[in-house]
Amino acid sequence: MMETPKVCLITCGNSLSEIIVLEALKEVGSEVALCPLSAVVGGVSDILGLLKEARYVMVVDSCSEACAKKLIDGLRIRYDEYLNLEEKLGIKTPCYTSPSGEVVDDIGLAAAYLIERIEEVLKEL
Repeated sequence: MMETPKVCLITCGNSLSEIIVLEALKEVGSEVALCPLSAVVGGVSDILGLLKEARYVMVVDSCSEACAKKLIDGLRIRYDEYLNLEEKLGIKTPCYTSPSGEVVDDIGLAAAYLIERIEEVLKEL
């Protein structure tokens, strides 16, 4: 099993929210891990173990469809924080449309916000 991170981030796989999380992970280090929604739903034991052992679990969606939250709530998986980047930042990064040039800026903005939020959480743990 992988080393247990302090924070696990759950997000839809192959989505803009995953791209945002991956960008943020470049800056925050090994204390934070991506726990892909597909692995959680699929019951991948290493990922489920990380979720159980992590001190803080955050579910991240990039649009108002809130797919990750709906699935995690349906599975009754514990999490400490839900972050909807569209609602929080007013960005438009729906996963189901072709991205435009503005999406690149939105990804950068959202990743910067997520980095700040993760750093706040790590200081509190």
